[in-house]
Order: sequence, then structure tokens, then C-alpha cells
Amino acid sequence: MAAAACLNLLVINICVISTVCQLANFAAAQGQHSVCQDLQPSPALTPFVDPLPFPKTIDISNGTQLVMGAYKITQKLHSQLPPTTLYAYGTSQTTATYPGPTLQVTRYKAAHVRWENHIPDSETFLITDRTIHWANPKRGGVPIVTHLHGAEVESIYDGNPDAWFTASGETGPEFVTQNYTYPNSQRASLLWYHDHTVGITRNNVLAGLAGLYIVRSPSEEPKNLPSGEYEIPLVVQDKQFWANGSINFPDIGDSPSTHPNWCPEYFGDTVLVNGMVWPYLNVYPAKYRFRLLNAANARFFNLTINEPSLKFIQIGTDSGFLRSPLTLSSLTLAPGYRVDFIIDFSGITPGTKIYLNNTAPAPFPSGDDSLLTKIPSVLEFRVISTPQGVHPPSTSVPQNMNITLPTPAYSLTANVHRKLTLTETDDADGNPVLILLNNRSWVDPVTESPKLGSVEVWDIINLTPDAHPIHLYLIAFLLVQQQEFNQTLYEEGGCSLDSPFGDPQSCFTESPQPPNAEQVGFKDTFITYPSKVSRLWTRWTNREGKPFPMSIRSSSMRETGAASRLQFSNQLTAES
Repeated sequence: MAAAACLNLLVINICVISTVCQLANFAAAQGQHSVCQDLQPSPALTPFVDPLPFPKTIDISNGTQLVMGAYKITQKLHSQLPPTTLYAYGTSQTTATYPGPTLQVTRYKAAHVRWENHIPDSETFLITDRTIHWANPKRGGVPIVTHLHGAEVESIYDGNPDAWFTASGETGPEFVTQNYTYPNSQRASLLWYHDHTVGITRNNVLAGLAGLYIVRSPSEEPKNLPSGEYEIPLVVQDKQFWANGSINFPDIGDSPSTHPNWCPEYFGDTVLVNGMVWPYLNVYPAKYRFRLLNAANARFFNLTINEPSLKFIQIGTDSGFLRSPLTLSSLTLAPGYRVDFIIDFSGITPGTKIYLNNTAPAPFPSGDDSLLTKIPSVLEFRVISTPQGVHPPSTSVPQNMNITLPTPAYSLTANVHRKLTLTETDDADGNPVLILLNNRSWVDPVTESPKLGSVEVWDIINLTPDAHPIHLYLIAFLLVQQQEFNQTLYEEGGCSLDSPFGDPQSCFTESPQPPNAEQVGFKDTFITYPSKVSRLWTRWTNREGKPFPMSIRSSSMRETGAASRLQFSNQLTAES
């Protein structure tokens, strides 16, 4: 099975005895070993018996520093499941939750957060394979560093994977500070914060270290969208459980002779929304706005609604509002994707149950359906009568979102046209052990250095068997084309990707295609499909086409002389 794009995985020399001891301790704690992609099924859990919970919202727009810690907690994730051990964000041990509190800010008002590590464990309770490139603190402990995904922010506050720190005070080579400042200069949008530690991002996010971050902008947001109790945050993630409530996480990898414990893709057999397995949500016959994040390790979701009369009215993507809404029958979401949409329940009879379903195979887009059979559903909507005295607001979805997004004057004949290949390295048995971008890994020197204010076209050529989400830091971009090619002939050297479709020397098997619906609009994360070239229009400015604030420029340029140190990743497993 193909790996997710683990761009920073390198084999390191390590004492074999330490790995064997950790493996034995992990197995003893769980009661038995767990094999990559052959996990024991979760205990039978009745779906849709628990209400959808909501993380606490904290407004951090007043300039006062928020102290946010990472803690070890237990939390009930289903009424029929014993409490689960987790790592979670919160302002204290007693308030820490999975997902973490939703942080809300106002555009142009800087927010200040101090990130602290209060996790007492000597090592993560989800096994770490010590043969891969990871933080590897000398004194032990669980390293963390928090990244605000999608933020325009100075590099010292960006949560560099090598800027980790432990509860005992040990720090990584890029560590500068635990006190972060977020300028919140980008447009109204849904971001998310999560652990970002090199080599164990997948472990720590699966363990619970993730939360939403909402940028509000009263001057640009339409006034008549659903709000308050009619605006619903949704954090979607898959997990697998043991009968005692603990997370079933593989300790035997699919390439044990190379990496004894590492599993390139984690797929669970249950879906959690806001930290609850298969919850339900009571809704009135009214319009609701949903702010949804796919926080899964490797699982894509293709969301549908079982009631044909209901559609997704998408109004925003991960970089903010669309110019005009899209009416869609499905939403395809890669890990790291955020989507802003409305569902209008006003024509549904009270007493009706509506289901948000999932049809995406795993791995995506052409994986083994056996990994999907137990998770066709995500969330149940129960349409209930509006109580006497309750009057849902009259809302509408404007065809013009009432914002002044600049018209992208992109040109595919830009002065700089970069071509970057995504490739996979396998072991002798055909198991994936490494994914590289242009044959380079995380630890290699930076090679791509766009100039501030420049516009470039980038081709991402996916030579792996799976789709991968790719996240570009600091900027928003447009996916303008995707184009399929003959990968076998290309790898044999029998054709060229420099020749256009129709040329006898061309590898392309189709003319350039516009992006799929889920890829429309300015984005910070996109899906690159196997055997396709994904063509990006990138502008190395802020979201409005203006220069970055000097504070961001001076910090981000310190390593490369470019707008940013380019960190390519398949969120989440590419960084892990």
C-alpha cells in the first residue's frame, strides 16, 4: 500500500535494543500487538446515541496573552466506551479537551499565545518508531510544537517541526520561543492549530493535539449568514479503539525489517466529530452554517447527504470566502482541508433523520474498500420542531459574497515555471519507506527561492500511487489545472511532460482540466492526484496581493533570502 507523502522520513542510527524494549512495553500496555493496516476491530459501538459536543470558544482579540498548555487527560469519546487516554490542549489540566478550545480572533488585531508542555510521559503512549527521522529528545519526554495551519506569521511563530520542546525544557535545533504572536492579517477564514513535531506529528495529532482557529472580519463577512447557534464547528477524525477505550495504534509496521513500528498510513474504523464517535445533532428547519476540518491522519472524506433534496452550499475554502457560492452534491476533503458550507433544513419535516455520509476509499482515490466498510456514516442530523418562542433568524446565501477578492490575473507563461516531482521509495518487498520531493527530504537544503512579490507557476508531478494533500506555508494560491499523463511511459523515458497534449512526444493523455469543485478558490492546501500534474498559480505576497508586513518579511527571509523557507508536507503524515 502506498505511503502518504512522508517527506521528512530518514533512517537514523539507533540502538536496536531500545526499539525492542519500547515495542515490548507498548504491547504489554495494550495487551497485544497491533499490525499496521490489520488492526483488531474496535468494539461494537452504537452510532448516533451521543449528542455532538462543542469545544469551548476563547476570544483572544483583546491583546492579552493566552497561556495554552498540552496535557495528558482522559475523555469519554462514546457512552459505550471507557474513557480514552489523550493529549489535549487547554488553559489548565482540568479544562483541556479534545479537540482543543476554538480560538477566535479579529482581523488585524494581533493575538498572543504562550504554548506550554505539561505532558509528564517519558515517551508518547502511541509508539514512536526510533528508526525514522524524528525529534528524539536526549532526556526523553513527549516533544511538542504548535503550528497554526494557514497563518500569515513570522517563521519564529510558525511552529517549525524542529522547534519542539519538552516538559523538562529540552528544545529542538530551531527553537526560539514559546511566546507566539499571530498578526491575523489574512481574510476571514477557518485555520487550525495542531502539534507539528518532526517525526511524531501523526502520533500527537491522533492523540488529540488539534483545535480550530477562526479569523473574523466584520467588514468583509456577509451580514446575513447563519451565526451563533446556527454556525457549527466540526472537527472530523478517524480512530480505532481497544475494548478498554485506548487508541488502537500499530506497533508493528508494514516494513518491519526497515522500520519496525512505523505505519505509513493510519486508518481507523470509527469516525469522531468534535471528539465524539458518530454523534447526532438536533437542528431546526432552518439554514445552518458548518465550519468543517478534516483532522485525520491519512483518511480522505467524500461527504454526501442521504436526502437528495439537500445540497452543500459551499461558501468558503481554507483561505476564506469564495466569490460566489457553489451548490454541490458532495465534498471531497483531504487531511488538513477546511470547508465552509451551508445546509438548508427549512424544507425538512420535523422528526426526519438526515445522515452525513462518507464514500471515499482508503487510501484515496482507489484504495481497498474493506478499510471503508465500517465508516459509511459520519454524523446524524435530527430535524426537530422549533420550540415556541424560538425564531430562527432569516438568513440567505448571497450570490456575491460581498467581499473584494482581487481577480487573479494569472498567466501560465509566468517568468518562473517550476516542476517538482513527488516520488516514493520502496523496500525489497515493495513497502513504502520514504517519499521525496525532487529527490530531496526534509533535512536537505532549501532549493526553491521565490522572490517577494513574484508570481510563479508550479507543476507538482505525482509519481506515487495515492493522492496526497500538499500544504504551502505563508501564501494562498490557486490550483488552475490538473492534467493526466502516462506514468509508465514517462518513467521509461518514452515521452516528455514538456510537450503539450497532442504532440507525438507528449506524455499527457488529456488536455488540461480545470480543478475539481473541492479545489476551487484560493487555498493553502490542495490534493495532488496520482499520475497527474497539478499546476499552481502562486503569488508571493499576502492574501490581498500586497507586500508582507516587515515583521514577517524580515523573519521569513532569514534563511533563504526568499519569501519563506518552503516546507512541503502531506498534512498530516508527511510531517511525521
